[in-house]
Amino acid sequence: MKAYVATNICGVFAFDEDGKVVSKKLFPKEPEAIAMRLEKSRSGGLIDEEKDVISGLKKSGYREIVLDKNVAFEGVKITKEPENKGNALAANEFRRLAIEAGWAASQTELNAIMTKVNIILSGKKIKSVGRDKIIMQVIGVIDEMDEDLNSLSERLREWYGLHFPELSREVKSHEKFSDMIGKSGNREKIKEFGKLASRSVGMEFSEQDAETAKEFASALSGMYAANEKLSKYLEKVCEETMPNLSAVAGPLLASRLVSQAGGLEKIAKLPSSTIQLLGAEKALFRHLRGQGRAPKYGVLFGHPLIQQAPKHLKGKVARLISAKLSLAAKMDFYSKRDNSKEMKEDLERKVAGLIKGFGG
Repeated sequence: MKAYVATNICGVFAFDEDGKVVSKKLFPKEPEAIAMRLEKSRSGGLIDEEKDVISGLKKSGYREIVLDKNVAFEGVKITKEPENKGNALAANEFRRLAIEAGWAASQTELNAIMTKVNIILSGKKIKSVGRDKIIMQVIGVIDEMDEDLNSLSERLREWYGLHFPELSREVKSHEKFSDMIGKSGNREKIKEFGKLASRSVGMEFSEQDAETAKEFASALSGMYAANEKLSKYLEKVCEETMPNLSAVAGPLLASRLVSQAGGLEKIAKLPSSTIQLLGAEKALFRHLRGQGRAPKYGVLFGHPLIQQAPKHLKGKVARLISAKLSLAAKMDFYSKRDNSKEMKEDLERKVAGLIKGFGG
């Protein structure tokens, strides 16, 4: 005889081939206990209530039990069928089953229990989200801030250039430029360039003009400081969450790669050839349509070892790095073992050997 065993919010039910309930084991009506049992059952293990039902079926002469997961039970043949009739009945008829079994006195009571259980399960799911999701959000903020800072800094240079055009030529760093103006305002107060200011051909700023520019520059300096603080925070989270990937790529580049892949788990499952091209999808599609050359790398181009490599070896260096990144991601996600120092040294040694071998 064959029976179908399935679990729903009110307990574990066994159905015969005609869809009739032949055995059941109900859960206690405690949301926390129900959530814990459902979570364990969905993860692939057998909960006590499932074991009790299967044991009872065995004693009743059932020799084949159909479940939606791979498990073993002594003396009984367990068959895995994810979309079996027992699962469909337990899912679609759970309201009727709960009322007929006396587990819930009314639909209202059942709805109240379901709501509490779903809140608990949703909360656990949110808590279980990996810290790689934090990394993805923070690198997104940093990249957007970088774009905004560059745009706003250029605007500040044009604005303040009306008053002191010579300063923009002397100070190349956007951050330093905004910091100087944020502290001084009027050109005469920038002591470091006092002589240059006295000979400036720029227009005169009123006190209000200078003060407004000063306030804007000060706000920009605050953004630069916040960006720096975020970068340091990101480095720390990366080193804790994915030490091997961070060591091989550097924290910021590792974050961008994980973000492009969609998470640490996803990049751990990607082949090295795909990791090498993350961020170059548009160029790859153009190439596949016969429009342009095949890309050699995506965001990986920012890796220091690729930047330093001779032009004719950049592609080969990128392959070495992506292979090491693939291994690093798998180690970070699956084994959680920190081999960051060894992996980084091995990569640097292989790249140096490659360049030397080609006379670079």
